[in-house]
Amino acid sequence: MTDIHFHELEQFLKGEGGRGASSRPPVCLLFGEDVLYQKALDKVLTAFLGNADRNMNYEALDGSNENVAGALERINTYALLSTCKIIALTDARIFHSRQNMDRIWEQAAKAAKAGKLKKAARHFLDLLRVQDMTLDDLTGESPAKVFKTAGADLDWVPAVTDYCRQNGLQVSAAADPQQALEQAIEQGFPAGHHLIVTTAVVDKRRRLYKVIREKGLVVDCSVPKGERKADRMAQESVLDAVVEDVLRQNGKRMDPGARRALYDLTGFDLRTVAANVEKLAHFTGQRDKIEVADIKQVLERTRRDPLYELTEAVSNRNLGQALFYLQSLLNGGDFDHPLPLLAAVANQMRRLLVAKEFTASPHGRLWHRGCSYPQFQSQVLPAIKAYDEALQSRLDAWRQTLNAPTAPQGKKRGKKTNATGRSDLFLAAKGRSPYPIYKTLQKAERFTLLELKQAMQKISAADQQLKRSGQSGRLILEHLILWVCQPDHEGAPMGRTHNGRQPRRHP
Repeated sequence: MTDIHFHELEQFLKGEGGRGASSRPPVCLLFGEDVLYQKALDKVLTAFLGNADRNMNYEALDGSNENVAGALERINTYALLSTCKIIALTDARIFHSRQNMDRIWEQAAKAAKAGKLKKAARHFLDLLRVQDMTLDDLTGESPAKVFKTAGADLDWVPAVTDYCRQNGLQVSAAADPQQALEQAIEQGFPAGHHLIVTTAVVDKRRRLYKVIREKGLVVDCSVPKGERKADRMAQESVLDAVVEDVLRQNGKRMDPGARRALYDLTGFDLRTVAANVEKLAHFTGQRDKIEVADIKQVLERTRRDPLYELTEAVSNRNLGQALFYLQSLLNGGDFDHPLPLLAAVANQMRRLLVAKEFTASPHGRLWHRGCSYPQFQSQVLPAIKAYDEALQSRLDAWRQTLNAPTAPQGKKRGKKTNATGRSDLFLAAKGRSPYPIYKTLQKAERFTLLELKQAMQKISAADQQLKRSGQSGRLILEHLILWVCQPDHEGAPMGRTHNGRQPRRHP
């Protein structure tokens, strides 16, 4: 019938989905962010039931696979006192499979760290099920040995495992709940009876998804998790909607500056944002406006920063921000060792070095400080591609020299090597967007070629220290960041090029 996004649901329910009982979809699938699909569920119930008593017309069941049969039995049983009956499978795991195992793991870990062991146990048991495992597989073995590819953060697993055992929970052995649900939807439900399924995870390739979309309503409540500008705009739009909801309920208002301060503290966490706005609403009392000062006084920083914030600060030579994000990432729990952070910094500095070598070459004469993006696209980008092609030719020539046959004629040659060079040696590697290349060239202006070469040596030394010494990893990374970001280096003062000339200062 219909496939819509969350922000289109209200309009759908007022129009096509609300013309009468006969036009209402018999089955609804609401998937994505849990805060959003719970709001969507409430909107659907309000539209379908109106002023009717929800206790009499609506029943929610936990979405475990064992409850699918019970949900189908209830929805096919005629109601005695009303013509409308709604059964919901909430937080359903019907779509859980190996393809979305990472998402299941993420949900289990998030619930466990928040102290919601019951919810964490449900996801954890599903995780075991899709891997054909049981709780017995964890007996006498460390989680790190059992879950070889599930992730590095395993501190929560023993607590959840103990909770499952203490409460007699076991991995589901249900036959095929998906097939049973498919058949029931295709056969249809009694008139006025509706099934609602809410879930964080769907697999759109599954026949069950296609059957629901064909026979009923699918509401996409997901939000992009990337860091692109479009993704961040989508995230802020959803955050604004959640904040506006809470503000309206409490008779409060908040200007864009205050919202920005709130999002900086919480990041994209809808539940935390909503709870924080409620807290601020109570704190401000009779005042109708929430100010930035209120946010600073009441809230603590709970945001988990992305790794790119650290590399961005280092490449901008912003020492304060770089040390702040280093501490945030190490304290956030996502990284149990500093080596991944060092690798990220190394990759960023390597890109800057490649960019700087281009600008120092004859091909880079068209690049200059203050070069506009249109000029970069029309003049500099073709020069970068020519530079990469020349580098590829040199690499190919070196390989041919190294692989030249030295054995007597007629003997078999050695194994043929790949003729394609390493992509990190090229500034405009295949599939790379032009704008990030432009920004990399701008950032490289903050360094001299000598400084970037020395930075790579410092990174190599830090890598050896992290692997071989007993020193604090945090301290090693702090020393490295101080060296990269500080304004002067002993023996290699910042701002002096390798030939001793003093360049213009970067603002």
